[in-house]
Amino acid sequence: MKTIDWQELVATSHLETVGMIRQLVDEHDYEEAIEGLNELYEAMGRAERLALNSQLRRLMAHILKWKYQPNKRSTSWVRSIVNARQEIYQLQEYMPSLTNEYIESVWKRNFDAATEVAKAEMNISRKDKFEPAEMTWSEAFEDEYLL
Repeated sequence: MKTIDWQELVATSHLETVGMIRQLVDEHDYEEAIEGLNELYEAMGRAERLALNSQLRRLMAHILKWKYQPNKRSTSWVRSIVNARQEIYQLQEYMPSLTNEYIESVWKRNFDAATEVAKAEMNISRKDKFEPAEMTWSEAFEDEYLL
């Protein structure tokens, strides 16, 4: 019976982790294989949540720039907004636990981070006051942004 450092293996390679799980199943070491599956499942869930949060921050930062720098609007901003929305929807399809309720639960934290990103991209000093109104769901996911 093998003892495997599943956290280390999962952190190294998901593909190698799956290979080890397959080997354990072939060897009928189901208990260890289940441990590996559980660790892999948790790691993949974390990765998907991180990806969704990243896309949400990118979406929010571009919308903030759109609102506060109307003279600098561009098609690349429109593409970025559309792309971030599409990425979020794809992540939700792939990982059903990433519901709208999940997004709402991380909304404030991501909005605060997006505000910092937008400030940096708009070349606003961290010392300068920039306190945009809280972003609505409609602004993030329903409003149309066109030139």
